[in-house]
This record gives sequence, structure tokens and C-alpha cells, in this order.
Amino acid sequence: MGGYVDRSEGVQDVLDPLEVHVVTVADDGHRFALVVVDLICVNADVVERIRTALRDVGVPSCWVAATHTHASPEAGCAPGGGITPRDVGDRLVAVSLTATRRAVATEREARLTATRTLVSGLASRRNVVDSPPMDIPVDTIGVTVGADVVGLIVVSPVHPTILPAANNHVSADLAGGIRRALSGPDRWVVVATGAAGDISTRHTRQGHGPPEVDRLGALVADRFVPPAPVDGGPVAPVRPPVSRSVRLRPKQPAELDASARPVPQIRDGRIRQVLQQGLRIAREQAARQRSEPYEIEVAAVDLDGVTVVGVPGELFLELGEAIRSRAADRAGDVVVLGYTNGYLGYLPARDTPPCYETFASPVSAGSGEIVVETAVEAAIEAARDRDRSRRNYA
Repeated sequence: MGGYVDRSEGVQDVLDPLEVHVVTVADDGHRFALVVVDLICVNADVVERIRTALRDVGVPSCWVAATHTHASPEAGCAPGGGITPRDVGDRLVAVSLTATRRAVATEREARLTATRTLVSGLASRRNVVDSPPMDIPVDTIGVTVGADVVGLIVVSPVHPTILPAANNHVSADLAGGIRRALSGPDRWVVVATGAAGDISTRHTRQGHGPPEVDRLGALVADRFVPPAPVDGGPVAPVRPPVSRSVRLRPKQPAELDASARPVPQIRDGRIRQVLQQGLRIAREQAARQRSEPYEIEVAAVDLDGVTVVGVPGELFLELGEAIRSRAADRAGDVVVLGYTNGYLGYLPARDTPPCYETFASPVSAGSGEIVVETAVEAAIEAARDRDRSRRNYA
């Protein structure tokens, strides 16, 4: 199984089935698909395989995002990215293709609108001892037909790690709990994971089993405010995503040397344990002595006035919020997806103190800010394309 460094067993059973969801947005000129899968990660190799398969069924633009559940089969998830196991990749491509065909066949006229809900008691900064209570921002893209909300794309910036390393049953974890709590007979729900790099339920959960998954899913649903229907207005044509290639330096020798220094004593047992795991990962990185930069794809797409940003890694929440706030004036509503179109690893901020995430990250300090800058540029460009289209159609 994937997700936890200290896991020793493979998959033994199923708590709840892992799912693949596809949402398509289309007009006469273009079609975009968002594929969301219950896996620990999606690597660039399987993303490209899915994109190639979907082009054959009329989908020229496609993003693939993982929920990052830590109760999934291993998918080649490693700092710097990896190779997807062949059997996992084959099944994922086949199921994504089936779900996409179904999505295309059931398309209908609808409008999209974004809302944000602040949820207290859901999660907090996981590597902070005595972490103060937080209001966690949960974004939702509502799909409305007339006055009816027929679908929701929920983006939770929380690590889906309610189930522990000792668990050997597959599950969608928190994403599944939110889906079940918000779904209805006439409303589908897709749950993705946002900028969750430093956010988890470590200090807020009251258990480690399915009842706690359902409790926290219900907590999100209880705070949820349905989106209001869109009151007319022009609908911009569907455009291909704006994609930017980013090159990030691997950790420098001085940063790798820092992982060998003594770290402060921490009284929280779990934080201390994962810190030691991070140090072990850092030592493995130092032994590989990588010198060439990592190259990743950061992208943005306009969906009916909602700007969605995709980042192939684990942004800290504050960096996801920086993308949203810095792009808001020119891009409007911005929703940030993590674990999308590949997996690089943790992208902490430049001034993040030493912790598991900084030790396990494969890239140099300041990489998170570079990704933010690129994401803001892509979001503004996607919104600019939207505005040009609206002027052309006026």
C-alpha cells in the first residue's frame, strides 16, 4: 500500500471502494475533462497515458488529479516523482476512459459557480505542537441547471490520513467521507484535494476508523452552503488550459548537509516519528546526488468564470492561499488543486522551519514561491483568454 513510510503490509481488504470520477466541460469548439482518482498520487507517465486515451474519445484537454488517500495501492509515489506500476496504470487508464465516455454521453447545459466554506474543527497544521484551532477553507464549484444544484466539485486542503499506517484496507478516506455526506439522489459529488501539504486531521480527529471518516465528512457537509444559481450573463467558450513548464533546483549540498544535524527534541510522539522518517528520506536524496533540475507542469483553466489551478505536488496551505489572493483581482474566483498532472513532492515555503516536509522535499528552498509565481501568471492568462472571448462574443 502507498502513503505511509512506516507501512509494512500490502492490501488485505476493502473498507470502501476506490473511485474514479470524470467531469467534462464542453462547447462546440472544445472539451476539457477533469479526472479525479482515489490514489496516493498520479505520476506524469500515467497522466500522459490517460490524456492520449481520452483524445480518441473527443477530449483534447485533460487534467488528472489524485485525492492523495493514504489507503490506496502504491502508485509510484516518491519525492521527485516515480514510475506508475503497470497494473495500476492499466486499470486507471481503462476506468478513466469508461468514466469519460459516460460523462460525455450525459453532458447537458449547466452553469458553474464557486463558493467557499470555512470549517472549524476539521484539521490544523499537523507538524505544529499544540496547533491552534483553524478555519479550514473548503472550496466548491457548484454545477447548476436552472435553480437546481446537480453537481459539486469539492476541494479540501486536508491530508486524507484519518486511517493510520496500521490500516491495510483500501479506502478513499476523508474524500470518501465528504462524498457520501454531500451526495444525494439528484446530485453527484467529486472531491479533490487542494493545498494540503501541511494540513491534516492529526490534532483534530477523535479516532482512526470509518466512523471518524464519516464524522469529519458530515462536519464538512454540515457547514456547506449551496451555491446560488447563476443569473444569466454570457458564457465564455471553453478554452484549452494555460500550461507553464517550471524547472526547480534539486536540494543543494548545504540543504542536504542540514539534514545530518541534530534536530530539537519534540514531545509529540507522532511528529517526532515522522520527522525521523523525513531525515531518512533526506539522507537517501543526498546519496543520489542529483544535479539536474526537476521539470513540472503548472496549469490553469477557466471554467465558466471559475479559474482552476493545477499543481503537481504538495503545496502548503499558505502558498495555495497566496495563489488565490494574488490572482483574484484579474482572475476572479480561484480554486487550487494539488496532486494534479504529476507528483513532485512537498513544496514548502522558503521560511518554513525544519520539519518532515522540508526534509522529504526533493527541491531547493524557495521552490514553493516559484510555483506560486508561475501559477498566478497562468491563472491570469486563463482569465484573460476568458475576457477576450467574452468581448469577441459580445
